[in-house]
Amino acid sequence: MSRFYAMCLTVACAASIILSGSIHAQTNQPFIEDGSKVTLQLVISVPHDQLTIPPHTSEYTHGAKQLIPGLEQALAGMHAGEKKRVELDADHAFGQYDATKKATVPRTHLPQTITAGEISTTPEGRPFTVVSLADDSAVIDFNHPLAGKHIILDVVVLTVRPKA
Repeated sequence: MSRFYAMCLTVACAASIILSGSIHAQTNQPFIEDGSKVTLQLVISVPHDQLTIPPHTSEYTHGAKQLIPGLEQALAGMHAGEKKRVELDADHAFGQYDATKKATVPRTHLPQTITAGEISTTPEGRPFTVVSLADDSAVIDFNHPLAGKHIILDVVVLTVRPKA
């Protein structure tokens, strides 16, 4: 399951959080806006599956489309030290599940040691989940593991740096 968690966090948090140089009126601290560099800690919960992905620290550039859109919108205007719970439906998180993104491939196209449920990547770097394995074939799924899921993100903004 550790690859599942890493995959979810990588896609959810991507690269670095960048915040702008504007100052929050009440705290005299920079707040999150396009171009700002932000460091945050988040916990992802999937209530329907009773799944919680442990805390993860990440950076991103605000406005650079490195986060899922619903989360990026929710962070705008926050400053270091603030916490927020963000609930997102599938359309605002990882999208709806798309059954056409499943494929059956020859078993020989996958590593011999791969197991059902494992997340891997194509030679081009496209991630997929192994749904099932047979002697001669495998069913793989290119949907994000959290596609079609309602998620809750508990976020703590650790730092906000104005764009250079």
